[in-house]
Amino acid sequence: MCEPGAQEQGFPGGIARSGEQHAGEGKHQRSRSKAWARALEGQYSQRCWPLRGLVLPASWPRPGRVTDPSAGRGSHCRVIEAVTNLFLHLSQMKLMSCTDSKVEQMFQILLDPKETDTDKKQKAAQNLIVLAREEAGAEKIFQSDGVRLLLRMLDTGREDAMLAALRTLAGLCSGHRSRTMAILAELGAPRVSAMLGVEHEQVSLAACNLLQVMFDALKEGLQRDFRGKEEALVLDPSKELKLLIGHLLEMLNREGTSAHGRDNILNLLIKVVPRKSLRDPNNSLTLWVIDQGLKKILEVGGTVCEAPGSLPATENSRMSAAVLLSKLYSDLKCDAERENFHRLCEDYVRSWFEGHGLAGKLRAIQTASCLLQGPSEAGNQVLELEGIMESVLALCASVREVDQLVAVEALIHAADKAKRASFITANGVTLLKNIYKCSGRDSIRIRALVGLCKLGSAGGIDFSMKQFAEGSTLKLAKQCRKWLCNEAIDAGTRRWAVEGLAYLTFDADVKEEFVEDKAAVQAMFQLAKSEDKSVLFAVASTLVNCTNSYDHEEPDPQMLELAKYAKQHVPEQHPKDEPGCVRRRVRKLLAAGVVSALTCMVKSENPALTNSCRELISRVFLAVVEEAADRGSVVAQGGGKALIPLSLEGTEVGQAKAAQALAKITITSNPDMAFPGERIYEVVRPLVRLLHLHRTGLENFEGLMALTNLAGISERLRQKILKEKAVPMIEGYMFEEHELLRLAATECMCNMAMSTEVQELFLAEGSDRLKLLVLYSGEDDEKLRRAASGTLAMLTSLLPQICGKITQVTAHWLEILQALLLSPNVELQHRGAVIVLNMMVADREIAAKLMERHGRLVLGGWLAGALPGHCQDLLPSESHVLLLRGTALEAWARGAGLCQGPSWQQQLHPGEAARPLPLAPCGYMIPRPPFLCPLPPALRAQKLVLGHEHVVLLGQDGTIYTWGCGRHGQLGHGGLEPALEPRLVEALHGVPMGDVAAGGWHSVSVSEGGDLYVWGWNESGQLALPSKALAEKRAPATASVSQHEEPCPGEAELKLVNHEAALGAEAADFISIQAFPALLDLPEGSEVSKVSCGSRHTAAVTLAAPQGSQSPPRYPEGDPALCSDMPQTLQPAPR
Repeated sequence: MCEPGAQEQGFPGGIARSGEQHAGEGKHQRSRSKAWARALEGQYSQRCWPLRGLVLPASWPRPGRVTDPSAGRGSHCRVIEAVTNLFLHLSQMKLMSCTDSKVEQMFQILLDPKETDTDKKQKAAQNLIVLAREEAGAEKIFQSDGVRLLLRMLDTGREDAMLAALRTLAGLCSGHRSRTMAILAELGAPRVSAMLGVEHEQVSLAACNLLQVMFDALKEGLQRDFRGKEEALVLDPSKELKLLIGHLLEMLNREGTSAHGRDNILNLLIKVVPRKSLRDPNNSLTLWVIDQGLKKILEVGGTVCEAPGSLPATENSRMSAAVLLSKLYSDLKCDAERENFHRLCEDYVRSWFEGHGLAGKLRAIQTASCLLQGPSEAGNQVLELEGIMESVLALCASVREVDQLVAVEALIHAADKAKRASFITANGVTLLKNIYKCSGRDSIRIRALVGLCKLGSAGGIDFSMKQFAEGSTLKLAKQCRKWLCNEAIDAGTRRWAVEGLAYLTFDADVKEEFVEDKAAVQAMFQLAKSEDKSVLFAVASTLVNCTNSYDHEEPDPQMLELAKYAKQHVPEQHPKDEPGCVRRRVRKLLAAGVVSALTCMVKSENPALTNSCRELISRVFLAVVEEAADRGSVVAQGGGKALIPLSLEGTEVGQAKAAQALAKITITSNPDMAFPGERIYEVVRPLVRLLHLHRTGLENFEGLMALTNLAGISERLRQKILKEKAVPMIEGYMFEEHELLRLAATECMCNMAMSTEVQELFLAEGSDRLKLLVLYSGEDDEKLRRAASGTLAMLTSLLPQICGKITQVTAHWLEILQALLLSPNVELQHRGAVIVLNMMVADREIAAKLMERHGRLVLGGWLAGALPGHCQDLLPSESHVLLLRGTALEAWARGAGLCQGPSWQQQLHPGEAARPLPLAPCGYMIPRPPFLCPLPPALRAQKLVLGHEHVVLLGQDGTIYTWGCGRHGQLGHGGLEPALEPRLVEALHGVPMGDVAAGGWHSVSVSEGGDLYVWGWNESGQLALPSKALAEKRAPATASVSQHEEPCPGEAELKLVNHEAALGAEAADFISIQAFPALLDLPEGSEVSKVSCGSRHTAAVTLAAPQGSQSPPRYPEGDPALCSDMPQTLQPAPR
């Protein structure tokens, strides 16, 4: 807390150190505080700041004027607190002044034409960009007349200065609508848009990024709902939006716009014009763009680069225009809007086709081809115009290569409809063959080949419909693979070979040959990873065909017979499209690296990655994860990460396919491994969407199973599932008639019941949730009973008030519980016993009902058969009892009773020898979860004992290993450090040991020669070493056993070393911790054969005892245990 009066004297308030410190701190703390104050004073003096002129309040004591020693500590700290606050304040002031000066310096460096140091300019530009990305820095640049200076940088014409200015402006506009509108008013929409059309590609890209940021800031203002007087004083950004988009549309057909700039404009319009969601009712911006700029977009799509006077364009320009047209068409809401779109397209094509001669016809055909690649409905209507198809066939026979190129490509896209494909087959196949054989240009030949491939695949997957002679499609596919593998040809030409394979792979014979050709498959994958993204759709289509992941409905047998009777054509499936053949093809594609190729395709941020393309990729992913054995390799290659964006974006079918693939991975893989980190929370939403009623039953089932696995991981995931409103849908599926859906929903609810919000739902009045669980616990389906009874067991344990409600929801509750207890299934017995125990503890009346004659017989019969076999060994602790029962290792919780069943159980495998506990065939037992710990087989354990916090192992070769906590020296390694892995006790190496024992915090071993070694904690004298606590009690202890000083003869003697002594202070003459093993001196002739330890005592058995020993009397009840720090000989009591 700041001292009162600090802000009155000009010291900034804030968080500071408290002057109150612990009273027990020594003088070195005060000296360190003084040293810190002196260091601060030196730091202030070095920075020329007037620390010495600092005026402190009169009520604050000075460090040198402390009169009260008790108040000196607080006085020093208060002074230091004031100095620290002042230091922080002045540091901030200096930082702000430095920021202003640095901004001015950076602008001077960038704007100075005489500055020739390139590195200095680059650093200044980078610093300016970084500063603009921070809100404080961006505001400082904006307020310091930085926009005007950035305009001067744009006017220089230097590429580096323009890039720095554009990127800095993007930082200023990011997420700030008012600043964006101010900058836009200063720059002017024409100037900002003109920056897109420059020849320099990086400058154009930076201008595109700036406009994208501006659009995002302005559109965010449109989406906000302003309320109140102050919030209503905002400017409407819709005017600026349309102004910017209008300038972009004008630049599309401007001759001075560069090819890269035109592509950037198209990509920008794709992102900002259509609605993000079809749920948004306002598509006015799309309608305005169609009215104002559709013809300009069609002009870009119809550009023939080889024709003289055409607009500059890249190989991706027409594809980008097609994607934009498709986005605009998909954003229309009604038939009237679509009719207007069709009319505008037809008017544009007709204007070029009828009034501009051969060049006009060429442009009209190219425009129709662009429409067929985008909104195909509009393209097909354009092809219906009089003379279009005839002109396409005529231009195929033209002597000019550019005419053939455009016409053949249009012919390929026009063959989509079966009616038009038949027309082309009848009139254009011979023409395409001649072009393929005679043309001297590869780009034309490959297009003719693709045209033949498309016509040959007109029958689709129908094996009975063959367009060409037998074997013709295989020959065409061979030629396509040859073109694809020829690396001497450019990627743009090889792309068409993939297009041909996309059509031909409808034939199963072509699929089989293609997946066998590893070189062709790898060549296709390399094309998918290349910069030319126009091949993505063709690659995805080919993979969909090879994996048979397209929609295929099994025909109704009755309808099939009816079609045969009516002599209608019935599609036939190819023999090589059987499920077994498909699985073999999928495995070959997985081995070839299809997952890595798909992952690269998804990462592409390109307009070519359309929603339809995303859907095809999702289908392929679903096919490759169909087999559970393949899902691990898919996740390892990044398939899980790639599926998340596919399940959130794209078509509805594509999202569902990707979500189903995610569900399959989540069902069989560890979700934490498949989706590490925060990515696992992104999986919940796609899985919840699978629960919607319009999804198939299989999707519902797999979604429920996947959510079951996620709900069992953590509370945070359960909260995420609750946030996505999945619980009502899960409850709905619990009432389904389908057994698997009902089971999956009940299992999911069982895991969700660990959340407090879900538990409260079962306490709500008027709800049948609890009744449904009770009734399901008595169903015939064993898995359903297990899930429902498990939920009840959990709820009754967490909410005792539910126990009374169980008896009220149905009159058959007692019979259901009896059936659970008498079930032959041990898991159902366990759940039933937990429910009964919880109900008995919660309510005395319920316990009385359960203990009536009939209920008591059921419980008694269950308990009689609950523990089959006999106990061979046990290991008790304060919380659990570990049993070796027959061929099973079991852990039973103390105090819970046998009716609850073992809390842990593991069955021994045949051939495994059962050893004395805590050793087990596969490790060793500990009396707390996880109960069984693995043990390296190389240790060859002979015996293993447990202390409170450490483990001692005796190997078959007589060596000793210890591990665990070592803070009391119980590990014997000479230090107090812990050991996480078994470590050899080197002090005993070379001395073969025959027995070991471990107490609470000490260890004992017996050599084969009978020597006794001790180490660890000796506070109570348990090591028989000098102990101060026992020295104080030695006199009364000795008096109590003085009559037994003479040893009695016998066959064996028991040496008791201390028992339950009080703790005492450490002293130099006594030993509290013995970190190394110490050899214990025993009476002459004594040879130890066996040793045992308690928490604070040690007992040893010798092979021979002194002659003439007598039996001591029994200890009287209530007498204290014998206390000694030296071994005492005790004989067993007389019978």
